[in-house]
Amino acid sequence: MVRALLLLIFFAAGSTVFGQGAHYTYPFAVECPDEVVVAGGSAVVAAKFENGYTGERYAPTYSWSVSQGTILSGQGTPTVTVEIGRDDSGTLVVSLDRVFKEAHFPGVQQSANCSIAIAPILQPKMFDEFPTAGKNCEEGFARLDAFLTEIDNNPNDAALIVFYGEAGEPGAARRRATQLRNHFRFRKFDRTKVRMIFGPARQGGTTQFWLIPPGTEAPNIAGAPTVPEIERPTKTMLYASEYMDGVPGCDGNIYDLVSYSEVLKTDAANVARIVIGESSQARYRQKASKIRRELRNYGVPSNKIVTVYKFVRPNRLLAFTELWIVPPRRRPSRGARLS
Repeated sequence: MVRALLLLIFFAAGSTVFGQGAHYTYPFAVECPDEVVVAGGSAVVAAKFENGYTGERYAPTYSWSVSQGTILSGQGTPTVTVEIGRDDSGTLVVSLDRVFKEAHFPGVQQSANCSIAIAPILQPKMFDEFPTAGKNCEEGFARLDAFLTEIDNNPNDAALIVFYGEAGEPGAARRRATQLRNHFRFRKFDRTKVRMIFGPARQGGTTQFWLIPPGTEAPNIAGAPTVPEIERPTKTMLYASEYMDGVPGCDGNIYDLVSYSEVLKTDAANVARIVIGESSQARYRQKASKIRRELRNYGVPSNKIVTVYKFVRPNRLLAFTELWIVPPRRRPSRGARLS
């Protein structure tokens, strides 16, 4: 009876030892996140044990290693947090080596690993750069056309244009900004999609086109003023003309009564002075009436519209129309007959 009881105790104890000891190798795997991790981020990686058997009773040691990045915490435990470097890319391999202090059974699994796919950190991208100054207006338009296509291809990115002035040419940045602003209108492209700013003047000043992915910061340009959509005139100025030669928008504003009216309305005291060159009074009155009507439709008061007749020889190629803006306390020059 006593002998039978002892055998029962022996077999009961042996079943535990053999079930989770000498005859059990405690298989495990290392589990990495399934999703792609952006460089600069972090990930938690853990060892997962078959049936939950860890073999802790045999005092295992856990040694983690990474192919890139840094182990932030958890070294020596079954779970670690890994920090991925901002410049890391490709695949990060996380490995775990496990050693039991008591090597009392053969075939025990000692290591496992897993991989993390790394997405490069998003950075602002300078799409193009060219000199701000110089006689390269048409080149600027061609470059802007390519940039507008890129904006359409990347609808989630913010777009930025920076005009760095040329130290030896004070008006270069504003002239380039006016040219590109004209081209936006010419292409009928939504200007609200693009932010435009003036950078500080410098030797070899350039105009830069940037695309800025969501969650990233634009280039830091201290004190950079925004390019106004509509500039308020401070002196009498020729806004646009129908007779200007060359590429539309290179030598001033594009002839457009809508834009003209918007600038006029920046100050209720601004006066629209329209000089019309025609071969007869009848042609002049017909054109002046049409322009007046359109400007009134765009919100310019009748008493702020002055038209001026200039005689030209009977040749349609000589006819012209000039759109002038006269700010407050300014008067039209003498010598022109007002209607």
